[in-house]
Amino acid sequence: MVITIKKIDAQVADGNPDLPDMACACLVTDNGREFTIIYRSHIHGSSLSLDGEKGSLYTDSETGTVHNQVVNIGGACGLNIDDTLIEGLSPLALRGVVFAVQNKITGEITLTTEEHE
Repeated sequence: MVITIKKIDAQVADGNPDLPDMACACLVTDNGREFTIIYRSHIHGSSLSLDGEKGSLYTDSETGTVHNQVVNIGGACGLNIDDTLIEGLSPLALRGVVFAVQNKITGEITLTTEEHE
């Protein structure tokens, strides 16, 4: 498996408390498919999302898959949760995006895995 990650845009907030402290877009090629993943960092933590989509990406450690989860307030103060499997995107790709952004890597990085017999 080969995964490539390239930072394509980064924005730093100018003190506006309603904006994340930093948002960075990375172009990820994983399993032959391209994804634009947005990494947002703010005072309360960080999150990953797909460009143009609502919700947050997370890894299901039991199945080794990546999901997009959208949470909305529903009727009677309940929560409506929409959880979608993201085909072709691996947990390793998400870890690579976090690594690249947190370590301020500006060039393209390539992640490979070797299968052992």
